[in-house]
Amino acid sequence: MNPKEFEEFLQKVALDLHSTEEQETFLAWLQELPESVAAEALDRYEQAFNSIPGGQADQQVILAIETGIESRLGTAPVIPIRSVRRGRSFYLKLAVAVIGILSTSLFFLYRWPATSRDAEQQTMQMAQVIVPGKNQAVLKLANGTAVILDEVADGQITMNNAATGFEKKGGLLVAKGNTAAVVGSDNILETPKGGQYQLALPDGSKVWLNASSRLVFPTSFKQGQRKVQLWGEAYFEVKPDAASPFIVETAKGASLQGQGASFNISAYQEDAEEAATLLAGSLLVGHSAGQVQLKPGQQAIVNTREIVSVKEVETSYAVAWKEGFFMFNREPIKIVMDKIARWYDVEVMYQGPVPEAKFWGNVSRFSHVSDVLKMLEATGRVHFEVEGRKIYVKK
Repeated sequence: MNPKEFEEFLQKVALDLHSTEEQETFLAWLQELPESVAAEALDRYEQAFNSIPGGQADQQVILAIETGIESRLGTAPVIPIRSVRRGRSFYLKLAVAVIGILSTSLFFLYRWPATSRDAEQQTMQMAQVIVPGKNQAVLKLANGTAVILDEVADGQITMNNAATGFEKKGGLLVAKGNTAAVVGSDNILETPKGGQYQLALPDGSKVWLNASSRLVFPTSFKQGQRKVQLWGEAYFEVKPDAASPFIVETAKGASLQGQGASFNISAYQEDAEEAATLLAGSLLVGHSAGQVQLKPGQQAIVNTREIVSVKEVETSYAVAWKEGFFMFNREPIKIVMDKIARWYDVEVMYQGPVPEAKFWGNVSRFSHVSDVLKMLEATGRVHFEVEGRKIYVKK
């Protein structure tokens, strides 16, 4: 099956006119495609059979697709797909797609006329001036002094020849702890758009701070309690201390208590919900409406009122940013572009309705933004124009 035949097949599926032979040809073709392209083809097939008059999808077909993909790709994250007309969910196991820009582009190339490709090339050339984020942050000391960390040499940080209790080691800030400091005096570590930083807290716990984030932490922890506040996203590795629980408070009123735990919290104020994902140890997620104890591999979703849900997840998606990747798991374009905007320090504008397509795959966060945009454009579902530091999104 070639791309043209695939389009004709989708039209037949939407009208419920496809034959068993065509169905078998599609399944065989799906097995031969690169993972990223297979995922896109399967998503378009899903949309087509959801349009069948009466909405009755062949369950044997679904089973065949599920079995075929699983047999080729093996064990992989479970991705839920819901058919609106059927009113029930089924699950397809798909490998996390390392999207190859070349193979994907070849698959969708026939959709784009030459003039569109020329316009895209000009757009990507303009995008080359937008570089990825880096280690940069501002440390605001308890006394009100601000230290721009990327302008400070490695070693002990001093102000007016006086020790601050902090040491810089590349992209790592080490808080030594100062028992002489006023109890309750807070410092702030803040990353801008296009910035990230690591912090070793006075108790030895470690924090990775993502772009456009802020962590409030004391110069020294109170006896019997270790408490910090987070706006944005951070990954924590908490040092065990049974006598002093480690607590993270977020903007939406959540309180997360970890003990010897490794977990990620995404708590941007502009997002409707916050997500806490536990990788190891134990994590108690509390809110005004109750609390829940997470197990490794679980994620809690919280809004301003309550804990919305707890579910099993593939944790690699939650911490991909820490490892230097964008990883998308059927994410709406709005969420995808929010991540791009924070990391590349750009403004995202939407021309017309926001595209409803969802995206998955991964790409290095240290690629040029043009490479990331190419990956998304290769799906044929979204297009971009770049002007200065503005990225315009359109169908």
